Amino acid sequence: MNCKEHLGKKVLDNNLNLIYSKVDQIFFWLLLSQWLFAIILSLLISPYNSADKPHTLDTQVEIAILVGGLINVVPLILICIRPGWWLTRQSVAASQMLWSGLLIHLTGGRIETHFHIFASLAFLTFYRDCRLFPTATIIVTANQLIGALFWPESIYGIANPDGGRFLEHTAWLLFEDIVLILGCLRLKTEMKLVAEREAELECLNADIEQQVELRTSELRVTSNSLAQEMKTRLEIETELRQAQKLEAVGRLASGVAHEINTPIQFVSDSIYFLRDATVDLLTVIEKLQKVQQSVMVGTPSRIAVDEAIAAAAEADLPYLVESIPKAFDRSIDGLGRVASIVRSMKEFAHPDSKEMASVDLNRAIESTLTIARNEYKYVAEVEKDFGDLPPVLCYAGEINQAILNIIINAAHAIGDVVQGSCQKGQIYVRTRQEGENVTITISDTGAGIPEQIREKIFDPFFTTKEVGKGTGQGLSIARAVIIDKHKGHISLESEVGKGTTFFIQLPIHNVGVSVGN
Repeated sequence: MNCKEHLGKKVLDNNLNLIYSKVDQIFFWLLLSQWLFAIILSLLISPYNSADKPHTLDTQVEIAILVGGLINVVPLILICIRPGWWLTRQSVAASQMLWSGLLIHLTGGRIETHFHIFASLAFLTFYRDCRLFPTATIIVTANQLIGALFWPESIYGIANPDGGRFLEHTAWLLFEDIVLILGCLRLKTEMKLVAEREAELECLNADIEQQVELRTSELRVTSNSLAQEMKTRLEIETELRQAQKLEAVGRLASGVAHEINTPIQFVSDSIYFLRDATVDLLTVIEKLQKVQQSVMVGTPSRIAVDEAIAAAAEADLPYLVESIPKAFDRSIDGLGRVASIVRSMKEFAHPDSKEMASVDLNRAIESTLTIARNEYKYVAEVEKDFGDLPPVLCYAGEINQAILNIIINAAHAIGDVVQGSCQKGQIYVRTRQEGENVTITISDTGAGIPEQIREKIFDPFFTTKEVGKGTGQGLSIARAVIIDKHKGHISLESEVGKGTTFFIQLPIHNVGVSVGN
């Protein structure tokens, strides 16, 4: 027996047991009602004996009370203690048929009371149990046979009934049994079909639940795998961003070194000039001190005066007076430029914070342009148009990196155009506040981006540069920083042969609402 058949049999048995218990309760009250009806019926038909006898309860009333009680006692007890039991049903069937015989007897064999037999058999079909009809038929047949032999008037209402009447009653009884048994079988067949459908649905539900549980388990595993993959991807993305940043710093190191070398050379030359000028001035001072001493003792020395004049002429005092302040200015200017480059490098290379901080974007962009100067100074001039901006809540290091990537791309694009000529291109950087956002515009006069590849330029590892010159990560990282981390927006406009303009929008307070798709 497979799972479906076993479950179907179990469902059918449960349904039948439920029906048996409910029908038992119905017959419990029916048996009590019949007992009460029999007592009332006996009182109405012959409540007392004849007038010449004492006024006592008639024998019919005693029969109704005593015999009715005996008929009811067994089934009522079984219904109370064992509802749904097979023997309880059999006792109910026997009791119901005995009640038919008792009511027929109490009414003196009235033909109308015989219909109680057929009604009782019909009531027994509520059980859907065909085994009850043989018991009921045997009891009714035996009751009528004994009554016909010994008390014919109590069964048929006449003293000498026709012998064929018993057979006629029995034939009608058997006919109803056949009809009711067929009905019970059909009802039970329908219940079996319903139980099988219910079992099929339960098996299907169990199978679906098992599949859902299996799919849920698979989805849970897949979800955990995806979460781990996302975590790994984020770690790799962070490492790539840091690697790209270090690569940019490394690539810019030589340029920064050159940028620092020029003002250092100014300072060095000025220091050497000031050292020589100091030696010459000290010589003149020494000669003048000798002249002063000769005058102080009252014997001025012509020789000392001539030596002082010769030393002053050799030192070229007018030239020193004019050049020494300039040398100091050049030194101060050079040191200021070195400090600016070092400060910009420090701000750019500062470790990224895990929390957003309020940043002066204009200063951040200025620092980025400073350390990137060696990338563009030979091919382009930079024009800055910084507007008044409030502090912007962002990750400063990552914004610097994104802007640096775009500046370097702009320098390379212009370099490809002006290569081999003495001309320079133009990089234009503009910042403005627009409502709750800050817009950074970076334009270049490079060759522009062909329309067919504009949608790919933000894809990881996509590059149009020569092998070894670009990694294809710059704009991809810039897009991830601006859109994913800052809920901002980055777009571009480009015209082949004229240049490209990038537009970066950042929310000032970064409340987590994207300003663009």
